[in-house]
Order: sequence, then structure tokens, then C-alpha cells
Amino acid sequence: MRLRLAGLMMSAALLMLSSARATETLTFLTWEDYIDPAVVHDFEQTHDAKVRFVYFEDDDERELILAQTRGLGFDLVMLDSMLLPFYRDQGWLRPLSVSTLPNARHVVMPWDQKPLGETFDHVPYAWGTVGIVYRADRVEKIPRSWMDYFQPDESLRGKILALNTVSTLYAMAFKALGGSMNHIDEEDVTRATNLLTLFTPYVKDWRNPELSENSELIKGDVVMALTFNGDALQLMEHDNRLAFALPREGTGLWMDTLVVMNNSPRARLAEAFINFLNDPEVNARNTQHIFYATPNKAAEKYLPENFLRDPVIYPDATVLQRSEVFTPWPGELNRRMNQHFVELTFRQ
Repeated sequence: MRLRLAGLMMSAALLMLSSARATETLTFLTWEDYIDPAVVHDFEQTHDAKVRFVYFEDDDERELILAQTRGLGFDLVMLDSMLLPFYRDQGWLRPLSVSTLPNARHVVMPWDQKPLGETFDHVPYAWGTVGIVYRADRVEKIPRSWMDYFQPDESLRGKILALNTVSTLYAMAFKALGGSMNHIDEEDVTRATNLLTLFTPYVKDWRNPELSENSELIKGDVVMALTFNGDALQLMEHDNRLAFALPREGTGLWMDTLVVMNNSPRARLAEAFINFLNDPEVNARNTQHIFYATPNKAAEKYLPENFLRDPVIYPDATVLQRSEVFTPWPGELNRRMNQHFVELTFRQ
């Protein structure tokens, strides 16, 4: 009897341990609809875990969430690579290694194709461009220049969407004015602010377009929008009247990257998730879902040829040469732009 009771107690303990593993939950701060749900489901099944998503609408909201929480409560964060130096200074990034993330060997930095090395503190997830999505049947001319967006035809008054992100909006204004989006001074900020002030009456709202079949672009309430290339492709899947333009002045190149928070109690699970995402076949599946270029070189052999040759996803060398990678601006100039942007949006 005693042995049988001990056996039952052992079985119950094992069941409790199994249940505990099954309910371990990874908290992931990221963009909405930026990962294949089937890939997440496969990870949850193979690792007896759950992934809880917390979404932000733009970069500024993510930074507000993390500032308010001091980074506590999140295991994994989708981060704009431009902000990596700030996060390092805060001591928020957990050191990572190929010893626990062997699939990170497949990942390279998009701009120079350099591998991550043996140790690192982030793993690139996707990269892309900023451009103009528009209704080809509703515009007088194709937006070939950034000035076609910032100084549009009068018929587009109140028919344009602008991203609610200071860095993106000002960067493209700098490009429209013929300058660099990174090497700027006070005069550049003043000229860009004046351009955005004149542009404001044409803006219906300051946000990314809806990406569903109910998008304001599809319904015709909006005719043109500043957006990311992958988002534009999602919209174009719904309606062939939509097109995407990368203006001749070049654009901004961005990279989203995954970081494990240094205070995460589930850091090993977060590392397992990143490693799972970078299995080449899994990565190829996810890449096709999000419509963005992947930094995972080994995944490319599992991607369709038409995906790899799509100029919206993988711009040609000429476009890349005219474009610039987003980098942080000097503190005082950045504060000025943030202040001007608040005034512009409040005034509207």
C-alpha cells in the first residue's frame, strides 16, 4: 500500500511538473500581425509553452511602454535597430551566444552581410523600406518624388495618411528637400518643419493605414499613405488598384531586431523562440507571411523565386545606393522635431 501511495504521489508530482511547463508563458512586445500564427502555434506545441503578445502601434508607443515599466514584465521585444545603443546604455539587453542560439549562424546584417559572430545582444528579424502606397486609379500622377507626397495635388487635400512617427516623417521630409536624413543641422529642421506645416491640411490622419479588406485606401477615403513596404504588399494583395512607390531621392532603410530583456525570468524560453524562428524552413514560412525581407541567408533557398525577385521586398542596388539607414539624431535637434510634431498634429 505504501509503495502504491508513493507511486501515485510520484505520478501526481510529474503531472504537476508537466502542467507547469505547459503553462510557462513568454511575453513578447511587438507589432501586431508581424509573425505567422502557425509558426507561433508550432513553437508552443514543441516547447510546451505559450506566447503572450503585447502590441504597440508605433515606435513612440513602444518606447513609452518600456519607459513606464522600466522594461519589466517583458521577455522578448521587437526593437528598431536604431535604438540599440539606448537599450545597451540602460543595461536592458541580455548577452546572447550561438551556443544557445545555433540558428543565429544563418543571420547576417542586411547592409554589409556580416555575420553576427559568436556573441551578440540582438538577432535581426526583418528589414525594409519606407515608401508611398497609393490608389493608381485616383491620383493625377504617379508619386515618383517625395515632393509628390509632401506637396500633392489640391484634389488630395484631406486624402492622405502620414505615419505618427517623428523619425520617419522628418527623415522623408529631409529626403524630399534634397538632403540627407542623417547629416542634419538646425536649418534643415526648420526647412523640414515648414514643409510639414504646409503639408498638414492634406493629412486625414496621422497613422499607418488599415491593412485589411476594410482599409480606407480600398474604400477610397484615403488615396495615398506613407507606409512600410511589407504593409503596402499586404494591401496590394487585397486590391490591385493599389501600387507602391519608392521615390527617386531614395528612402529610409530600417531593420527590426529581437532582443531578450536582461531581467527576463524566462530568458531561456525567449532564446529558444528566437532560435526556432531562425530555423531556415521556419524562417521562410514566417517571411512569406509578413512580406518583408529576411536577414536569414539560409532561409532564402526555401523562398519562392518571385518573392526574392519582388522589387518591393528586395529593392535593386540603385535604390539602395540612394537610400540611408535610419540613425539617431543629436539630442537637441531630436527634441525640437518632437516638439514641432506635437504642435503640427495638435493644430490639426
